[in-house]
Amino acid sequence: MSAVKVHLYYAPYPGQRFAGEEETISPVRVLNPKSALATLAAGTRAHLAEWGVEAEIRIIDTQVDDDEPVHYKSFAYGPRTIECLRFGGAFERYDASLREADIIGISNNFTNSAGAVTDFAKHAKAVNPRALVVAGGMDATARSEWYLDNGFDVVVQLEGEFLFAKVVEAVANGTPLKEAVFCREHRGGRIVFGSPAINLNELPPMALDLVEGYERYNDTGEGTPPPTVAAPFTCFESSRGCHRTCSFCATPMRGKYRYMSPEAVERHFAYFRGMGIRNILFQEDNILSRLQRSGRGTMYYESGRDEVIRIFQLAREYGFSWEFANGLEFGKFLDMGKPDLELMEYMFWSDRSGGTWRGCYRVQIPLEFLGEDPTSKFNKLRGFEEELEILEAMLNYGVDYQTFNVLIGHDGDDRAAIDTYLRRSLQLKEALLDRAPQVVPYFNIFNRTLLPGTADFRKKHERLEFDIDRDPEVISVYLSPMNTEHLSYYELLDERLRLMRELNGDLIDQYDGIHRAPLTEADSTS
Repeated sequence: MSAVKVHLYYAPYPGQRFAGEEETISPVRVLNPKSALATLAAGTRAHLAEWGVEAEIRIIDTQVDDDEPVHYKSFAYGPRTIECLRFGGAFERYDASLREADIIGISNNFTNSAGAVTDFAKHAKAVNPRALVVAGGMDATARSEWYLDNGFDVVVQLEGEFLFAKVVEAVANGTPLKEAVFCREHRGGRIVFGSPAINLNELPPMALDLVEGYERYNDTGEGTPPPTVAAPFTCFESSRGCHRTCSFCATPMRGKYRYMSPEAVERHFAYFRGMGIRNILFQEDNILSRLQRSGRGTMYYESGRDEVIRIFQLAREYGFSWEFANGLEFGKFLDMGKPDLELMEYMFWSDRSGGTWRGCYRVQIPLEFLGEDPTSKFNKLRGFEEELEILEAMLNYGVDYQTFNVLIGHDGDDRAAIDTYLRRSLQLKEALLDRAPQVVPYFNIFNRTLLPGTADFRKKHERLEFDIDRDPEVISVYLSPMNTEHLSYYELLDERLRLMRELNGDLIDQYDGIHRAPLTEADSTS
């Protein structure tokens, strides 16, 4: 029997803009390194090899192909109209590869991408009716039935490395899916579930060999890095899950917190170095969950702190530069009552000599709530003075690029509350610039949203002002889908844009205006 052909796709990237405007409301970042399919492919390939199943796996990123954006729908948002666009390659560009495939896999973690993803699935099915079209990712997990209603044959929930491999094995052997895996039926489609928890120490490195032209990924998701940060980039997670259960976050869906040993991390680092990777974007949910303490103050993981230190010793030894692209629970640095300077030294070390930046150059900080008593909102947060103490300590290690995430749209938010967030952000910015004039603080102002799969969505979904089955694009931190007690969703968007302008000024173009920057000759040869 010939090898089963498995083609894994990133569908075109979604962007929304107001009718009559050129710029999108949110950045359209197509050149970010992407880990989902390379991780899935690596795990799937390892399982199939163990089971003696032959498969030809390809990864196709439609987002990096630079065809004209396609307008695919519009919807009313307050007094204006939002136009929804797909950025990347035109669907027809992929017809030849779609026709070849026995299995077409499409990954999607984000609700606002769902329209573009399901449109691509419908196109794939029309081009190749015999192929099995499979969805995976966090949004597909949370809204599995909707995906089956909109172009997909199968949804694989949560971690796919084992379950997707079982789907491939079933197709290769001609076995009915219901006999191969736990699944339930929905209108002729199948929802596959019940993956065993993956031992991250056994997870093989991402299959970068299947990512055509991975050196083209020259964006980090947080704006242009310093010019001496060398490509190629990759993203990486040494853990999955988080000990925190923030109500707005979908991470608790991923199950119990798990992490790699330093020895396993070194295996990944060595592979990255062998593939020419120079810069790592740490995108895990919470690397500092290894330092979690019980209510009595005892460490859950006795060696957790030492292991974090060892990981960053290794990153230094391998000569990587890095940023914390998904944020850090930076209150952990104060768990002992004063800044943990030894831990910070390893995580934030940098060396800028020799024309190439090594070590940490940027960290994303989840401030999230800047009202009174932030710990009453989210246990992980610290008071303003404590936050400033940690941030000033970071500056001693040369972390001059600091990105702050601030959420607006909490239930009681009015303009006075949002003015308080603005005032405290400006105070923080001024304090940092006074301490280190070269620092580049940037503020991501996000509207609080309701992500499917979160506690907030379960408790508050009736407050949505939109039907997300019809208009999933509205579920985005760049738009507000619901009112507070005092402000409408449209007024909340205006407030977000006001804070962005006042806090960031011209930096908006530097951070959010480079989202489609082409790969330069210097990038490809550095």
